[in-house]
Amino acid sequence: MKKFALLGHPLAHSLSPLIHQAIFDAVGIKGTYDLIDLAPEELSGRLPGLLQTYQGLNVTIPHKQAVLPFLTGLSKAARRCGAVNTIARDGKGYNTDTVGFLSNGLPLAGGNILLLGAGGTARMMAFESVAAGANSLTLYCRTAAKAQALVSSLQAAFPTSGCQIEIASTPEALSDSLQSATVLLNGTPVGMWPHAGGCPVDPSLLHKDLVVFDPVYNPTPTRLLLNTRKKGGIAHGGLGMLVRQAIASQGIWNPELQLDSDALAAAILPALTRHLLSDHPIKILLIGFMGSGKSAVGKVLAQKLGIGFVDLDEVLEQESGTSIPTMFATVGESGFRAVESHTAKRILSRPGSEVVSAGGGLPVFGANRTMIRNTNTLVVALDAPFSTLWERISTGPAGSRPKANGGEGSTEALYQQRRPIYRSFCDYSVESKTSNTPAQTAELVLQGLGLPSLS
Repeated sequence: MKKFALLGHPLAHSLSPLIHQAIFDAVGIKGTYDLIDLAPEELSGRLPGLLQTYQGLNVTIPHKQAVLPFLTGLSKAARRCGAVNTIARDGKGYNTDTVGFLSNGLPLAGGNILLLGAGGTARMMAFESVAAGANSLTLYCRTAAKAQALVSSLQAAFPTSGCQIEIASTPEALSDSLQSATVLLNGTPVGMWPHAGGCPVDPSLLHKDLVVFDPVYNPTPTRLLLNTRKKGGIAHGGLGMLVRQAIASQGIWNPELQLDSDALAAAILPALTRHLLSDHPIKILLIGFMGSGKSAVGKVLAQKLGIGFVDLDEVLEQESGTSIPTMFATVGESGFRAVESHTAKRILSRPGSEVVSAGGGLPVFGANRTMIRNTNTLVVALDAPFSTLWERISTGPAGSRPKANGGEGSTEALYQQRRPIYRSFCDYSVESKTSNTPAQTAELVLQGLGLPSLS
């Protein structure tokens, strides 16, 4: 029985045991994978013994650089970026994060790279970008000293590189750099669960000629990835990198095995996605004008992801004991909106991953948009031309949609008012075509989210 382990601090939410067990099962390794929560002051005393006990060790924050003095040697990649995430039984250190990073096929050579952050992952991406032949590398970091230290390290490691390395020190400089960037690399934790409403850059600054890599894998996807795809750019998430670095580690520890990284990753990723949705709850909020199919699509989407579905309007009717039109008539629109906001906040903040369909008016109000961004919620808009929506609205039960009671003209005016808000606020949008079934539209949403169907 082979024994492997991950060293780090803290390790409460690590996916590594799940990934490595899946690799064991797939290729027939008889092994165990432990989590060893090791405080920094314990490292020097315990590492020699751990190297004798385990056939291989992974290393994560805060030990990736601290282990260097205890190792017998370094691989080229580990030496280049000055950090280790894998240790072999003989004490040699490797950095398989580089394998996971480069597996995305990012156009680093000749590219104008904008890197956010200067921590361990950012450092690795910076060194690999310059090594790949980037035309320029711009660093944006909240701590000027860390950014300058990284620049100095890069210049020392690549004294003859033609890559122009500089620091963007202000938000205005960041904005300018983003407009000229061809590749954006996120080396910050912004947008990570349980703060999925965050985004490391203003989404409005993203553009169609941008390729983005976000190592954050929880949630999958992040708002940064969704908004990149929304603008027509190419976006890669961190879950694949996490899996591929683990496969590369197993290849180092078990050199006699021929591991097919692509096949293993394809087999492992759906189970990891299901695990994330189960243990790290996220809400997927569907917004759009009346008639866009939020409820019908939401039910199918939730089924495909194996999570719950909530129709916010149905909750309001069940809890009030009356219909939406009656609520409008008895308490007025302002009264209804107050109850709607309170209920939406409760639903979006409660435990469990769910698909939630919202009434058309919910995201129209700024306070509601702020509330949504303060929850673990990704927002998808279902969009359609007004003619398509009116055909659906006008054939529904009379009086069932209070905001459409004024007829086609006033309803279209409302549509023209709300549509820009939906399109601006959402993280991703999908056209709700008349020719598409709810299942087909749900598949388009899944494709945009970059998630497999889990049902």
